[in-house]
Amino acid sequence: MKISHFIDTVTSQIQSREAKEYVKAELSQHVQQSKQSWVQRGYSEIEAEEKAVREMGSPISLGKSLNKLHKPKVDWLLISLLAGILLLSFLPIMAVNQGKYLEFFNLNLITMIRNKVIFIIMGFLFAICMMYIDYRILKRFGYLFYAAGAGLIISLCKFSNKLIEGESMIEIGAFDIQSWMAIPLFLIAWASFFSTATFKLWQGIGLFGVSVLLFLQLANLPMLYIYIALVGVLFLQSRFTRKEKILVVCAAILLVGGIIVSSVVSYLKGYIAPYQIDRILGFINPEKYPTGSGYLYLTLKKALENARFFGAENIDFLAEAHTTLVFGNLIQTFGYAMGIVIFMILAAFLARFLLISRSIKDAFGKLLIIGCVTIFAAQFLYSVGMTFGLLPLSSIPLPFMSYGLMPTVLNAFLVGMVLSVYRRKHLIRNTVGYQEVPLEDTKKANQ
Repeated sequence: MKISHFIDTVTSQIQSREAKEYVKAELSQHVQQSKQSWVQRGYSEIEAEEKAVREMGSPISLGKSLNKLHKPKVDWLLISLLAGILLLSFLPIMAVNQGKYLEFFNLNLITMIRNKVIFIIMGFLFAICMMYIDYRILKRFGYLFYAAGAGLIISLCKFSNKLIEGESMIEIGAFDIQSWMAIPLFLIAWASFFSTATFKLWQGIGLFGVSVLLFLQLANLPMLYIYIALVGVLFLQSRFTRKEKILVVCAAILLVGGIIVSSVVSYLKGYIAPYQIDRILGFINPEKYPTGSGYLYLTLKKALENARFFGAENIDFLAEAHTTLVFGNLIQTFGYAMGIVIFMILAAFLARFLLISRSIKDAFGKLLIIGCVTIFAAQFLYSVGMTFGLLPLSSIPLPFMSYGLMPTVLNAFLVGMVLSVYRRKHLIRNTVGYQEVPLEDTKKANQ
């Protein structure tokens, strides 16, 4: 039997197209090495090829064994967590169906439920579709994703038609395009850059500087800090040397110090917009501004103080109770028990992301998951932090729980990206070809 016919027979037993390509490259390498070994012992090309093929055993049995060995992986635990949190995402709608909240904001309960069903279906299907997309294809388009993220920010600066809590948005029908939607685009871009051997440190510094300047135009400091954290975490996990990382970290510390000093100077000279000053002062000392910028902080604090383990008796009115302040409203409506449940489920996402990242050998895939952890954790922890008055209020959503299409779909994108990497963790190419699997593993599969 010829080598090509042997390999075709083996791969005919394998169901996954990606696994077929992997096994074909793997077997070709192993059989050719075995053939050369027989040639070196004095056998002719034809005899050496026959012996190499015969040494591999039955192609049918080998194919069936390799089909089981290289079957694409599905993380059912992560999918179960996704399904669970999507079902719980109806709770914010139930929570706002209290008092006069719906009447005050002119919201229709039936419409909100209908929209939420659509958001959930779209989010779940989007995550599953992402799982079947080969994430490795995205690595080739790092600069394109960077340009898309930069273009989104420029669009927000030029064409924003809505302002909430000082944050510029583009309102398109029932949907709001916000600055944090550019973060996943930058995630793919930076994961691609930092996993490419030819990418230079000076290129990264230049691209990072341009993107930071764009974010500064939006005057959204929490989002800027999240972006800096994303790039910083990916950089520390990249292939750059320890010396380069130390130099960049020191430069970053100086840069942050300069930003703080310039912010203070701008405040003293009156360069900062009045609403920004009000937001900062309202966060620092809300009691001093009870009818202004400190009102939401005081109302939220009172709502949490009145909440019991299973909910408050009297529900306080909270603005943005189904979006920005969703976690605080859930606690006061359903109690700290429900708050703990939601916190634990979202924390379980992070734990699962981190656990999966430890099993990934591909540099690009590993950076993608680490970036997903950073983005998810930034939203999750920031939302919880501002609920308890530890961080300034911002329109950063609580993953999956905040009402709206984008908070659902974009976080489903993060889950889908992790599922995509996990699915192909045994089908990783290296610079020569597919990652080599020891011949002993192939022989064991045949046995």
